[in-house]
Amino acid sequence: MKKVLSLFSVAILLLSGCTSKEKYTYITVPNDPTNGRIYTLPNGLTVYISQYKSEPRIQTLIATKAGSKFDPHDATGLAHYLEHMLFKGTDKYGSADYAKEKPLLDKIDTLFEVYRHTTDTSARAKLYHEIDSVSYAASHYAIANEYDKMMTAIGAQGTNAFTSVEQTVFQEDIPANELEPWLEIESDRFRNPVMRLFHTELEAVYEEKNRNLDNDDEKAYEAQAAMLFKKHPYGTQTTIGTIHDLKNPSLKEIIAYFHKYYVPNNMVIALSGDVNPDSAIRLIDKYFGSYPAKPLAEYDPPKEDSITKPEYKTVVGPEAAYVTVGYRFPGASSRESDMLDLISQLLSNNQAGLFDIDLKQQGKVLNANANKNAMKDYTVWSLQAYPKAGQSLENTRDILLKEQDKLKTGDFPDWLLTAVINNMKLQQIQQNRYYGFRAYNFVQAFTSGVDWANAVTEVDRLSKVTRKDVMNFAKANFKNNYVVVYKKVGLDSTIEKVQKPPITPIQTNASAGSSAFVKHIEEEKVAPVTPVYLDYKKDIQQFSVDNKLPVYYVNNNEDSIFAVYYLFDFGGKNSKLLKPAMKYLEYGGTSKLSPAQVQQEFYKLACSYSTYVDKDRLYIYMTGLSKSFVPAVKLMENLLADAQPDTAVMNKLVGAMLKQRENDKQDKEVILFDAMENYGKYGANNPFNYTLSNSELTNLKPQQLTDVLHRLTSYPHHIMYYGPEGIKQLQSDLAQYHKLPPKFSPLPTPEKFEQQQGKNQVYVIDHDMKQTEIIILEKGGRYDPKLAPLSAMYNQYFGGSMASVVFQTLRESKALAYSTWSGYTAPSDSTECYSNFAYIGAQADKLPQAMKGMFELLNDTIPNYAQLWTTSKDAILKNIASTRVIREGELFNYESARRLGINHDTRRDVYENVPKLTFADIQKFHSDKIADHPYTVLVIGNKKDMDIAALEKYGKVNYLTIQDIFGY
Repeated sequence: MKKVLSLFSVAILLLSGCTSKEKYTYITVPNDPTNGRIYTLPNGLTVYISQYKSEPRIQTLIATKAGSKFDPHDATGLAHYLEHMLFKGTDKYGSADYAKEKPLLDKIDTLFEVYRHTTDTSARAKLYHEIDSVSYAASHYAIANEYDKMMTAIGAQGTNAFTSVEQTVFQEDIPANELEPWLEIESDRFRNPVMRLFHTELEAVYEEKNRNLDNDDEKAYEAQAAMLFKKHPYGTQTTIGTIHDLKNPSLKEIIAYFHKYYVPNNMVIALSGDVNPDSAIRLIDKYFGSYPAKPLAEYDPPKEDSITKPEYKTVVGPEAAYVTVGYRFPGASSRESDMLDLISQLLSNNQAGLFDIDLKQQGKVLNANANKNAMKDYTVWSLQAYPKAGQSLENTRDILLKEQDKLKTGDFPDWLLTAVINNMKLQQIQQNRYYGFRAYNFVQAFTSGVDWANAVTEVDRLSKVTRKDVMNFAKANFKNNYVVVYKKVGLDSTIEKVQKPPITPIQTNASAGSSAFVKHIEEEKVAPVTPVYLDYKKDIQQFSVDNKLPVYYVNNNEDSIFAVYYLFDFGGKNSKLLKPAMKYLEYGGTSKLSPAQVQQEFYKLACSYSTYVDKDRLYIYMTGLSKSFVPAVKLMENLLADAQPDTAVMNKLVGAMLKQRENDKQDKEVILFDAMENYGKYGANNPFNYTLSNSELTNLKPQQLTDVLHRLTSYPHHIMYYGPEGIKQLQSDLAQYHKLPPKFSPLPTPEKFEQQQGKNQVYVIDHDMKQTEIIILEKGGRYDPKLAPLSAMYNQYFGGSMASVVFQTLRESKALAYSTWSGYTAPSDSTECYSNFAYIGAQADKLPQAMKGMFELLNDTIPNYAQLWTTSKDAILKNIASTRVIREGELFNYESARRLGINHDTRRDVYENVPKLTFADIQKFHSDKIADHPYTVLVIGNKKDMDIAALEKYGKVNYLTIQDIFGY
């Protein structure tokens, strides 16, 4: 989630006005780390531009102040519908013959209007059949996904959009040399959008609604919002809309909404990256300057009544239980919203906040956090906690509120305020390293009504806040003015699933060529960008410590931040104790520092650390300001060497791990993408469930884990460093502070896991959910770097983008899924094999069609679409040419190559060989490596809603239990 910037009410900064080429006046903010320029064109269009040449790409965002709070009360979800439809084209693209298509589209508009006001079931069915029939006829003129194809052709990444309560945002990350083609496409996109292919897109929105119904967090959020906002649309309606309104859409309302809110004086364009502001603003004016401004009444938000006593709601679902306490505050531009950023960090910063030390580390709850959601009219501040085993949600709530009350009495360490500010400054530096963050922060400020000057100076203002200020704020604002949501585990019988209407697959005309507009964009000449590849010998400097510890080094000449990694070529398959040992670091102390003091010392340094254990590797990561590098290393080394066995700490750790295991068994993402996927790849005994049983975990002794930590650096490992410290100084520091043995110990013997060849079998987990999610796995051959160009081209063309064959067929034509993809993925280690991975998430009643559709694509001859072939090549080449591997990425690129036995940057191989590929090469690749190979199908969903007979067509159906896949 993006952090929302807020402001202090009375901060005043002198803004400097400048002109660009004597025509375009802009505003800058002194000491703005983004060096952003803010323009306003004569028609009211706001433009934010930040030049940042880290790589030759630009994050582009076009946003309008038009979110769900502006939806008519009888047409909720309208803003979100419109977001989807703005990918469908205009009168210039998306159609082979708009003159013939338009009368049919007009008829569909009228039919939907009649359908919307018809209540008789049989009459509605007849009308929908007619809508389906006319839509099918109209689709013969449509060319689906032309917008996505143009974005693919210009090398865009991250093509997407999102709608929230007061903004709709369209995003593209483009090569820097493609700015003008992008502007030409976008200016036409918002000129005269055409609502074509509507009823199949409705199905995508239905699927999205069903995914929300499966999301317990969404249900809890909606329940909280409904209590906090009894008058304001923040709580009286939802962004995706009600099921009734989804079933009764109005195209006329949608287009009227567009013409009302998508006007330049209500919109912003944000550009950040390798962009010249002077030329960019001229181009923006060229393509958007003629859009006429329109009067737009200021939104007058309903005034909510004060909350004078707590209010409670309970929601149920299959995922883990938790409690949320919510408060309502003034909007994003208020002093209160500003203060809540500081308050949130005092309570919960993942290291040394009151919740972190007093609740999580002490084992009073499993997890706890505080967070802010700042919107224009109001801000929501929430406390959330997951209970430990056997703990009631009511008790969990009381613990949260009691801890929060410490702010009223100033019961927090003297140093914490200063440390919070230092860490916020560090976070600001880290965010501004990424051009994408800059653009999103611009848009958030614009749509939430926050002046950019106040956004930039927030941390400086907060640095003046005293303990007394915090106490006064807490006393004034944290009373009985809260609402509580209890998220409990249970079967939600109140959910009404969005049912699948009968739909005839539409024509996508993928082989019909392109509209004239698309051809123009594809033929437009731009200055080329030359790719830059890593040269491992030059870009990765190497040295050793004590002639035994390899160190890989990249200099940071951009800022004062360091990142250091201790990497070990062994992992979970070498020892079941590694994961609990790494977890012990969060809970344990040393002979001189208590567990709380360890975390506090890291936070005082404005440093953080994390650990990661995979099946065959382990790393410890530290990052922070360079001046804290040596103290951070000394602290970590002391923790590893002197971690103390402590029975009380061990009991807290084991309790937390057992409860987290219980929660994981209720999380469909963990069930499907961790437990089931590993089961499908490796069989019943796999890296995921190769772990201590609950009984073994309970009987662990703390000495067993501290012994693992104490021995850790005695095993062979290497270090990766990115930072400003010079090599000689770094070598000296590591020699002095990184403890090494006289001789490395041999690695623990690993458990062996072999990827399984599929046996055309189906594995099913029964889970309470509205959707059914499916993974199809096929084992490939051993890693071969020569396959990189072929697999890259195949993935781009077949299943890796919104313009791909899989997406166009299963979502655009057949309306079978909201999300679907397929890809031939390389292993992370040379000893393992490729996997072909296909995914589709569909309504349960679409299961037979979803399976049939995906298997037809996997097994039949791959379709030949000439334009998609060309744009897929363009996408690969332009993305490689315009992407730079920078900072820590250089080290991880090298590390990945090392594990695969490669000594060069394989992007060069892809770039040089993709142009030589023919469609016959991809057809052969598909035929040899994908089609008719033995497979494993993994399905999660509500068994009673599944068509089991349909699944049996693909192999023996095996019903798995949670115990089977988790192993504990």
